[in-house]
Amino acid sequence: MKKILFSAILLSMIVSLTTAVYGQSADLIKKLNQQSVHIAAHRGAHLKQPENSIAAIEEAIRQGASVVEVDVRASKDGVLVLMHDKTVNRTTTGQGEVAKHTYAELQKLHLRTQAHGGESEHVIPTLSEALRVAKGKILVDLDFKEDRKEFVKTTYTLIEQEGMEDQVLFFLYDYKDMPKTYKLNPTITLFPRARSIADLAAILKMKLTTVVHLDESFIETEELDQLRKQGIYFWMNSLGEYDDQAAKSGSMAYRSFLEKYPFVRLIQTDQPGLWREVL
Repeated sequence: MKKILFSAILLSMIVSLTTAVYGQSADLIKKLNQQSVHIAAHRGAHLKQPENSIAAIEEAIRQGASVVEVDVRASKDGVLVLMHDKTVNRTTTGQGEVAKHTYAELQKLHLRTQAHGGESEHVIPTLSEALRVAKGKILVDLDFKEDRKEFVKTTYTLIEQEGMEDQVLFFLYDYKDMPKTYKLNPTITLFPRARSIADLAAILKMKLTTVVHLDESFIETEELDQLRKQGIYFWMNSLGEYDDQAAKSGSMAYRSFLEKYPFVRLIQTDQPGLWREVL
């Protein structure tokens, strides 16, 4: 019964998509159409370089990734920087919350080569610096981690200033934030997360984006593949189990991922180099 209900919901979405018009970057969608599957480097190619560093972005480009995922927070004085955690403890030589350090104080710290590892030569980059490195070379998935939501507008303004509207996916943990975020700049592509079929239906009903993050619980292969054919770009992570298997036994371990999720167009990974071997 549950499977039948899911199928009915998904099939109704397929019908409604035939006349849908979306607010997003047409150029970004053209880039996604250039190949059937895209690889996204999680926090940059951070197994080779410090996570969320300029070097990690450059390494992701070198390894042939289509997208680089980076995390955004703001310093005490409002400078947008790349940092996953709320504190700098794990990834830098410093201690304390990012939001309680000025940008000048953050610049005195060095990124660690890996979590709690040795000191590297690299420093915490600003979002502006990261966008400039990526411009014209790789799409950017911005994972907005900052607790102070007023900095969403600041982030959008910076994207506009750097001329990166056509290269950014703006990730949203809560799809209900889509309408108000969309109003900030309709040409920046929203990238919401769907945790259920109901979430996916609500996202597509808004007609504000065609790029959606799915959890591994989505297994309605036939229906989701129909949505893919209608122009929906599904993103899923191979982080954890699949990446671990590939690291141990080689890139062929990703074959089972592709067989299980044939509807996926974007894959986020800690192993962009191994994925490129498969694709």
